[in-house]
Amino acid sequence: MVQVTERATIELRRLLSYHAALPRQGVRLRLDEAGSLKMGIDSPHLGDAVIRRDKSLILILDGPLSATLARRVLDFDLPAGKAKAEFSLSFAAAETK
Repeated sequence: MVQVTERATIELRRLLSYHAALPRQGVRLRLDEAGSLKMGIDSPHLGDAVIRRDKSLILILDGPLSATLARRVLDFDLPAGKAKAEFSLSFAAAETK
């Protein structure tokens, strides 16, 4: 399953508050027709993967997308050369044993 950084969690919560999301709604990460990732406010459906923080729903992914994004990290930061912060997905650092 995708990991969510603290910065991304804060921004997801801000988006949910800004859009007056209901308690059982979260930010849905989905693929559009062109295969690009999009976000929207939605409720979970059967088979969705959900990510909660402090018992609050923050992120929803459908099953296939969740599997595709396994071992990825969702972050929210200011990329070099950009004027505004944005979400990014990267591969999680390999664990050492």
